[in-house]
Amino acid sequence: MGLCPFHNEKTPSFNVNSDKQFYKCFGCGKGGDVFNFVMEIDGLGFFEAMKLLAERNGIAMPKLREDSDPESRKRATIQELHEVAAQFFREKLLSGEGEPAREYLRKRGTGQKTAEEFLLGYSDTQGGLTRLFQKQGVSEELMEQSGLVMRRESGGFYDRFRGRLMFPIWNESAKVIAFGARALAPDEQPKYLNSPETAIYRKSHVLYNMQRAKEAGRKHGRIVLVEGYMDVIGVHAAGVKEVVASCGTALRPEQVKAMRRHVDKVVVNF
Repeated sequence: MGLCPFHNEKTPSFNVNSDKQFYKCFGCGKGGDVFNFVMEIDGLGFFEAMKLLAERNGIAMPKLREDSDPESRKRATIQELHEVAAQFFREKLLSGEGEPAREYLRKRGTGQKTAEEFLLGYSDTQGGLTRLFQKQGVSEELMEQSGLVMRRESGGFYDRFRGRLMFPIWNESAKVIAFGARALAPDEQPKYLNSPETAIYRKSHVLYNMQRAKEAGRKHGRIVLVEGYMDVIGVHAAGVKEVVASCGTALRPEQVKAMRRHVDKVVVNF
């Protein structure tokens, strides 16, 4: 019996029956098996929850039939596009085009090892990601639904992020699901541009760096909450690994619950 992770309560009403392998909250009424729990907590479809649990426990997964669960297939494809984008941005940072972003990182005291660990990147100004997706045969519908590419009113597509320092955002399963992007020109607005909400990204449920911080948080019995991406990177590089950020947005109840699943204490440093 414990506090329910799905609603706010002071008196525990969340019950797990280990013999029958199900949970039930007598406060909000939510219940089910381990698959339902992961689907609710991580916002996943059934197949994705099953795949996550299989990977976590070393169980081989059968291949998904082509006609099975189209929504899960779409979400999986969008997630794969984010992985492709993260590597594309990383390569651009290391190229000649990425010098403005590398200079910004040098000024902020961010070393190469830290930049690599956080997979920092650079989005070019020439529409390179859109061309890459088109070359790979990604459909126009999926490109647009990924949130990485935008449709012009006059026709055609263009990169959402252009000429910015790129911060991949991971879910707790260490999958890239979104990006934050910082302007490098002093007069460019907005200073930070984030991915829109998509089939795989709900910003109110995500904390930057939680996929790393949760293990250190359980070890030290706390999580340090800061405001932005560079705050996390600086604190992490200084040796405090249990650090997360609310990605520059207002702190949401869902984000508090995400921290509460791992620790009892949060140090707020805004």
